[in-house]
Amino acid sequence: MSRDPKAVRDVRRRWRTWPWGWAALLMSIGAWACTFMLVVLVMTSMGMPGDGSHALQATAPYLYFTLALGIGLLLGGGVASVLALRLRRQPAGGVCALMLMALLMVALLVPALF
Repeated sequence: MSRDPKAVRDVRRRWRTWPWGWAALLMSIGAWACTFMLVVLVMTSMGMPGDGSHALQATAPYLYFTLALGIGLLLGGGVASVLALRLRRQPAGGVCALMLMALLMVALLVPALF
């Protein structure tokens, strides 16, 4: 590690120049892809009535991994979109990402109300 204060300051500020809007947009699209994969995995884990839960048990690790990845992408996309708006790094991408994530939340949570 360098003891030069200017070098330390440059390293600390390097993350401010990253394209946060594009990162947020990619993460929100990834969250939609995880939702699609969750639907596909749940549909493939449905077996014939009377067969037991073998198909669901076989796909459970993939379901949990995809669910964790989707939640991570949603949280990361939210943080990246806020950084895009606050640091003025592709704010249009950050706004689009927020809209996509809000639409995903509405699509997932509204059916849970009924």
